[in-house]
This record gives sequence, structure tokens and C-alpha cells, in this order.
Amino acid sequence: MLTAIACQDGSNQIVMSREDMAAYLIDIHIAEAQVQNLRLKKDSAEVVFKIYEDYLLEKNGITDSLFISSYNYYLQHPKELEEIYAIVVDSISVRSSVDEVQK
Repeated sequence: MLTAIACQDGSNQIVMSREDMAAYLIDIHIAEAQVQNLRLKKDSAEVVFKIYEDYLLEKNGITDSLFISSYNYYLQHPKELEEIYAIVVDSISVRSSVDEVQK
């Protein structure tokens, strides 16, 4: 995992790299779709999603606090966040297209 130190108002802040943020967001959006496809009751879906979320944090080598602080950083830098989400959307679209072809 790559991290960067961002200077904001003279303070150093550790944030996830754009690539790592995109990779995690791809994983989490796919997990969310998978949980929705299970058609569980809301409380059960939340429990299952939390298990996915914990697994994906560990898989990506990040903590929830690092993700939250990084996401907040990128919210303050919308151009960078837009670039990250362009990667996320492209990647999910490609995966969806590949899945359709393989059916």
C-alpha cells in the first residue's frame, strides 16, 4: 500500500494514494452490490456488509480511520476525487462487460 503525506494548512496528513483509494473503492462498491443481490433484510445486510468491509480493509492493508481521513482529504480536493471515481467507474464497467461476455 502506498500512502502520501499531504500538507494542508501547514499540517502533515497521511492519506491513501489515489491508486490505493481507487482499489479500495472498487472492492467496496462490488461488495455492496453483492450484498444487495443477496436480498437480505436491512439489518442482516448491514451485518454481512460489515464482514465484507472488515475483510477488504485487511486485504488492502488499511484501517477504517485511514480510509475515512483519506476520503475526507479527497472531499476537500474534488478534482482528485473525481479522477479516483473515474478509475472506479471504468474498472467496474470493464468487469461488468467481461462478466457479460463470459455468460
